[in-house]
Amino acid sequence: MDSTYWFTSDLFTIEPGEDEETNPACFGKALGNWLCLKFKDMGYEDVDLIAEDWGWCVMCKRDNYLLWVGCGSMLTETTIENLNPALPPDKSEIVWHVFTQVEVPFFFFKSNFLRLLGKLDTKTAYEKLNHDLKQILEQEPGIHFCEEP
Repeated sequence: MDSTYWFTSDLFTIEPGEDEETNPACFGKALGNWLCLKFKDMGYEDVDLIAEDWGWCVMCKRDNYLLWVGCGSMLTETTIENLNPALPPDKSEIVWHVFTQVEVPFFFFKSNFLRLLGKLDTKTAYEKLNHDLKQILEQEPGIHFCEEP
């Protein structure tokens, strides 16, 4: 099952200065907020948006493991070279990408022990999250899938 999706869309705007919370030219806050709402509508209870250095993390579950969706933007080299912090790039210059992730941090000792014993199932939750993400994206007519740039 593929866990990374690339697409273009006019749905998501870039707020001036939003990349101050991430790294320069790492956008996706509006995309992350939109995904948070969609996952809450699907029954994910404690969805939260977190700024990361690489983009935006939509945290969907914190339990024995972390289940999340990463989202961000890809810009052309020309767009990055001409980037003006006061004037974000146009929507047409952005390829958005999202990906699913499940992780058991090393300091989750009990979870790591359970995983070693084969008693921690992260695969089912990961597959469900990926299925739900794909469904969200496919049902939105304003999203147009494309190849990885």
